[in-house]
Amino acid sequence: MFKRIDHVGIITKDIEEAARLFSEVFGLERSTDAPFIDPLGEFKSVFLVAGEVTVELIEPINPNGALAKFLEKRGEGLHHISVEVENINQKLEALKLKGVRLIGEEAQVVGTLKVAFIHPSSTRGILIELTEKVSP
Repeated sequence: MFKRIDHVGIITKDIEEAARLFSEVFGLERSTDAPFIDPLGEFKSVFLVAGEVTVELIEPINPNGALAKFLEKRGEGLHHISVEVENINQKLEALKLKGVRLIGEEAQVVGTLKVAFIHPSSTRGILIELTEKVSP
């Protein structure tokens, strides 16, 4: 079902401060200079890479949004594990048939990816993001 773990998402109050930490302590390098700004205005993020390992640092920018509430309730730390799949829509249907609870019924296009989330109640408390690369 899963092709590979794509990245680990970490929620933080300050992505620039967190990026410096992960760079200086663990040797990860930013994949871009400027942060990605969510088109819906919920968050900004940066991706850090070291070999096969990718970490997404996420900073909420909407103080009333779900990510800000997540950060307030749980603090900084693991937000999600992202897994690359083939044919995300087929995977979502198969998961629904197995009784897996999803966040949203269909994948959403974000940049060059289709993304969908499995609700943590179905995965022992861990938010799982499914991604499928789409052609530009």
